[in-house]
Amino acid sequence: MHEPRLWPGWPVVLRWLLAPLVAGIVLGVVWWLAAPGGRLYGDGSNYQDWLPRDLVFAGLGALAAVVVVIFVVRAHVRFGFAARYLAVLVGSGLGSLLMWLTGTGLGRVIGSSRTDPKVDGSAFGLDTLSALALWPAIVAIVVLALVTVLWSPPTRR
Repeated sequence: MHEPRLWPGWPVVLRWLLAPLVAGIVLGVVWWLAAPGGRLYGDGSNYQDWLPRDLVFAGLGALAAVVVVIFVVRAHVRFGFAARYLAVLVGSGLGSLLMWLTGTGLGRVIGSSRTDPKVDGSAFGLDTLSALALWPAIVAIVVLALVTVLWSPPTRR
């Protein structure tokens, strides 16, 4: 009988790390397009649009976390789950950061809808920086719960 491998290999770990990074870039574009004060609608100089802009970011991060968790749960039965979980957790943190940088970068380079340089905070951005932690936090909590519930000690034969 052969021992199960503990390390899935670099290609598998890189795939789990890079998938949230790519998703972060895509979601950054979606955030910049869809959020109030972004490219398509809203008034960036209206302070009442700033909270919904942050909520759209948080919602997209939570949605990304749910999708990542679904894929992690489906792959739980395979070997090397610890390396995959760590890679997806780091990837989720970096993906959230890339989502923020992509959205704000597009807001600076291409522009937002109706910003007023005289109004502080009217440029497209994220006022609630704690929203950056939502995506990796959801992934971390679910991974912790998953490992707690589904972990079984190794058997001796």
